[in-house]
Amino acid sequence: MALGDNCSSSCLTRDHASFGECLRGKSLRVGYCQSASGQDYTTQKRFDADLAFYKSAREQGIQPSSTSRGAVERAFALSEKHGKAYVAE
Repeated sequence: MALGDNCSSSCLTRDHASFGECLRGKSLRVGYCQSASGQDYTTQKRFDADLAFYKSAREQGIQPSSTSRGAVERAFALSEKHGKAYVAE
């Protein structure tokens, strides 16, 4: 077989000795390969949003007991109720 015979149809160089070499040349990555166990993009987006929510609390001087959404919401509620930034012991 000649070089390029094993390349994918979208290969620009068509100079790879095998299909695997062609794919490695594209720097393909597998992402979120455990979606059956809940490790998918939706989970990642939720995690990122929760961390952004925690960061927002910290920027306001609030110190939640953890980074979980529930802890941050409780810290915001207690801060609002007492009129000052909540700091978890």
